[in-house]
Amino acid sequence: MNAYRIVVSVSLVLAAMASLVFGQPGPLKGSSSFEINIGLWNETQVGQQLSASGIKQSAKASGFIGGLGYSYWMREYLAITIDASMLSSEASSTISVSNIQQRANSVVSVLIGMRYYLPEPEPEDRVRPFVALGIGSYIGSEAENSLFLQSALSESVLGGRAGVGIEALLGSWFKLNANVGYNLMGDFKTPVGARSNFNGYDMSFGFGFVF
Repeated sequence: MNAYRIVVSVSLVLAAMASLVFGQPGPLKGSSSFEINIGLWNETQVGQQLSASGIKQSAKASGFIGGLGYSYWMREYLAITIDASMLSSEASSTISVSNIQQRANSVVSVLIGMRYYLPEPEPEDRVRPFVALGIGSYIGSEAENSLFLQSALSESVLGGRAGVGIEALLGSWFKLNANVGYNLMGDFKTPVGARSNFNGYDMSFGFGFVF
């Protein structure tokens, strides 16, 4: 219910901002867009632990963190998309009398997909709801470095994302967007951090430049 309220609230804000802009958007067919998205469900933890054996420092971000995207409008109602997003990131370092150890892991998705705008918009429409589908690779990586050991692991699994969202065109070159979706992927053979699977929802708010 809280997620639903957030999506509705952001959608109303986008619609209100779009209505305040006097510059009319032009036709998007044949145009491109570069987007930056920030995860609204991101949980970040930073801490330091002191013990008799040494000092441990860690930084962890879970949930959808954010990403970059490119889209190209083949039709006024249809855009092809390429998105690279980070779903999880963790880094830690441990300093003890006998050893210094550093570890880092992350999960990144690279998806090719489409957005279909409903109902089919006219060129002058500023607020455009859409459904989105994407398929591609989810890449998990982990690295460890110490005085006695150096190792790195990278593995990719096939997966996809389905979602819904809304865009608000603020003039002819700038837009805001909000979307929520679900990621579905295969299991990593070797766990990344403490998890073998990162299926789950994501929600983001972002902006883009149309050119």
